[in-house]
Amino acid sequence: MERRTVVSILALFAILAAAPAFAQTLNGNATLQGAYAVRYLGAQGAPCDCPVSFAGTFTFDGKGTFQVAGQGTMNNSGDHPLTPQTSGQYTVWANGVINMTNPFAAASSGTVLYGGVGQGAIVASSTDTQYLDLFVAIPVAGSASNSTLSGAYQVASLEFAGGSPTSMRNTFFTMTADGKGGLGNVTISGASTALNDTPTTQTSAAATYSVTANGSGTLNFPAPAGVSTANQLLAGNKTLYVSGDGSLFIAGAPGAYDFEIGIKQPTGNSPKVLTGLYFTAELENCTNCGGNTGIYGSGGSFNELGNQAGDELDHLRVNADGSFSAGYYSYDETFNATLTVNGNGYSTDTAGDYQLGVSANGNYVLIIGGPGDYYLQLGVKTIPVTGTGVFLSPYGVVNAASNDPFTAQLSPGEVITLYGSGLIGGNAATASAPFPNTLGGAQVLITPTGATAPLNAPVYSVTPTQISAVVPYNLPSGTSEVTVQVNNSGVLSNAVQAYAGTTSPGVFTVPVGGLGDGAILHADYTLVSSASPAKIGETVQVFLTGLGAVSPAVTAGAPAPSSGTLAQVVNPVYVYIDGLTATVPFAGLAPGLGGLYQVNVTVPSGVSTGSVTLEISATDSDNFQATIPIAAH
Repeated sequence: MERRTVVSILALFAILAAAPAFAQTLNGNATLQGAYAVRYLGAQGAPCDCPVSFAGTFTFDGKGTFQVAGQGTMNNSGDHPLTPQTSGQYTVWANGVINMTNPFAAASSGTVLYGGVGQGAIVASSTDTQYLDLFVAIPVAGSASNSTLSGAYQVASLEFAGGSPTSMRNTFFTMTADGKGGLGNVTISGASTALNDTPTTQTSAAATYSVTANGSGTLNFPAPAGVSTANQLLAGNKTLYVSGDGSLFIAGAPGAYDFEIGIKQPTGNSPKVLTGLYFTAELENCTNCGGNTGIYGSGGSFNELGNQAGDELDHLRVNADGSFSAGYYSYDETFNATLTVNGNGYSTDTAGDYQLGVSANGNYVLIIGGPGDYYLQLGVKTIPVTGTGVFLSPYGVVNAASNDPFTAQLSPGEVITLYGSGLIGGNAATASAPFPNTLGGAQVLITPTGATAPLNAPVYSVTPTQISAVVPYNLPSGTSEVTVQVNNSGVLSNAVQAYAGTTSPGVFTVPVGGLGDGAILHADYTLVSSASPAKIGETVQVFLTGLGAVSPAVTAGAPAPSSGTLAQVVNPVYVYIDGLTATVPFAGLAPGLGGLYQVNVTVPSGVSTGSVTLEISATDSDNFQATIPIAAH
């Protein structure tokens, strides 16, 4: 490749988005103290696929230990009482990410719940384990009553009916609490496998609730008239926990395998409240999804950009049924969505497969799947964070191409962007390959967990509010967590933790930011665009980052070989255009350039025309958010 043809691609390393604003400081494990009401639903994965549920309290000591009280059940050839571990350990990172013992699994399994401490709730899911689950916890209230639950609520539920992984129910509806214990006649909409995945509406007449001072209580949905038990969408008495401000509740029936979540609904024509960063966790049982059928548990984050288009950047760590018992790890999935939320905080996604609700205060997002895809997800807004001096945003270490949110893993050779303030004391600077370890007085230090000394990440560009650097290739194999810091002329920033993995693909886009058409060139080095689309059968060059180790080895940030043996990726890379498999003649570092990967892709026959999805799948990650313009001829 001629160097002059790709100078503009190098410029994509400097992501031009403004650094986010912050408001207060988290304090590690001390962030989490006191009693939290908990609802948990999941399944111990293949070959058992045994549903598990729990309701009770976790009490956190602010130092890394929690106590467990409550009751649960598990269905393994019949219902059996679940005896959870009575205590566990937890760690809260500077950005609110939490790693905690899963007390509902055997202590010897070492199963961990991964999630986030957000504004008003904790959400988590067990990834890279045998368990596929959804965990939600809310602070125990101090002076709640029936009046705490008042007004209109968007409610979603998921249930393994009768404790069977093949008998599913999913609902999404609105109910109105009168502040006195009455819900009136509740129209419940949803679907179930017993009703052949058909969207159905049923009425629960004269539904009621009660709330005690600590926020616990009951929900009672009388069975709909004339509907058999097997065909009911939602009925019976549920143990209820309500947040102190009444904006969120969680519930589930004792001894059953259901999970209800309710969020306070915005009033009509309310201002846009869906914006910013959210932790998220989800549980899914896709009973009718073709090759993707099965149970999934996932956790991660999403970034609502707050723009006119309603764009969202997403990351999930996906744990698929059977992957653990087969010896596979979970994988990172990064993607985007477009949402248009109405005045009542309701939306469907781009494809119309999911329904979404947003709470009145904007802190909670509730999502369910469509018929045949039984799915429950809760998003909780992150806690704002700020700092003084040399400050690295705990949410601000991201893939420089995709800009996906902070819970996505980092990988060797990945170009990352760091956001903050006071990162350098002088003027902005940009380097040419080989990138130096110090630029403008700034260094980026990456320390693998357990290491005694940091690795220096070669630095491409610096400003007072953002730095672009390359993750060193000598990150030890098997590293799952790293700590990132900025050294500004001898003054260290705060430490920010991040996950690490083998790969983390992100496609550079035009314009930069991770959304829209990818940075892709024709064979004559002109840009692929809507005015000059790629054609079926044509081989184009896609520029990206995050494909991991290469052979022969190259020092991070150094120019890649441009003649002889080119630096090709060690890990397999698969490319899909419009969902169809594309041939990949070459995947490696862009010849002669520093820190930039190139994948040559042949457009397969059968793809649609226009800007279609470009998916890059690697060893432990999958990215599908950039698009590629296609013309038939």
